[in-house]
Formats: sequence, structure tokens, C-alpha cells
Amino acid sequence: MNVELKLTDRDDAYIVKNLWPLYVNDISEFDGRRPNKHGIVGASHDIASYFDLEGTLDGWWQHPGGIFPYLVYADGLPAGFNIIASPPHIPHQIKADFIVEEFFILHSFRGKGVAEQSAQQGFDLHRGNWEITTYPNSPRAIGFWKKVLGMNGSGEYTEKLGQHVLGEKAIFNFDNRESRAA
Repeated sequence: MNVELKLTDRDDAYIVKNLWPLYVNDISEFDGRRPNKHGIVGASHDIASYFDLEGTLDGWWQHPGGIFPYLVYADGLPAGFNIIASPPHIPHQIKADFIVEEFFILHSFRGKGVAEQSAQQGFDLHRGNWEITTYPNSPRAIGFWKKVLGMNGSGEYTEKLGQHVLGEKAIFNFDNRESRAA
């Protein structure tokens, strides 16, 4: 499967926004997000439709060079997204050059290498100290990041479970400033 990571702009931001509700539904299993009175998962009660919700995501396209909203394509079709952020657009308590802010692959593309390839492409595009967090009650996500980070560069990374500025998390740190081994 041909996997491509494409940096989005305001013209194709709508594709990421179309995928957002599917992602929020997926992670609600781990973070307990519930629908508001209008049926929108993870939104305040004043958000009555997904059209209203999409404006809350616009910040990703207001900070070029600091937030990198990538769309993942698999065989030319939108398959997910990989949102990467760097200071000052990450919490100051995180001492990293880059974080994976949000990462999502549609179910129909899972298990086909799309997620691994798109994560690796993001790492290859941004060199430095990284921090990745995920839900400690998501063994699939933890296993995924272990697999991907084990394939990245030297395969050296640290992992811990604990309290984080973003809540209770599984936390991975690694440095990919050295080029990946061939």
C-alpha cells in the first residue's frame, strides 16, 4: 500500500475535520468522553452539530511551522491524520522538540502498515527530541508505539506510566536527530 503524509493547509483542512469525529469516538473508549445533549462526543453543550465543532479545530492551521497537521493518504485515499506540534505550541512542562498531538488511522486501513509508515514519515520529517503520550488503558496504542519506536533509528526510547501534564499517560521519549539506519 502506498502511504503518503501530506501537510494540510486551510484548503484541505476540511478532510482532517471530517475524520475528527471518528477519532474522538475511538478514544472515548479510553478517556471516557461522552456525548453532549446534541450527540456530539467530547464537545461542550453549546456545540449542536459537527459543523459548529469544526471551527474549534482551526488552531492547527493558524500556526504554520509550529503545528503540522498532516493528512495520511493510503493508495490516494484519506486514511487518517498525524498532528505534530513543537514549542511554543505544546505545554511548557513537556521538554521536547516535537510531540504527536493527535494520531488516527481509519479502521479499514489498520493492520496494513499504514499507521507505522505514516508515523515514521512524521519522525523523518522532524528531527529532535520527541515525546509521545497515549492512554495507559489502551494496550493496542501502547503496543503500536513500542513497535514503531523500536523500528525508528537506533530503536532506543524510554517508556513510563504516570501522571503527565495531560493526565495519566503512557509516555514515550526518544531522540531521532541522528539519521535512521538503512
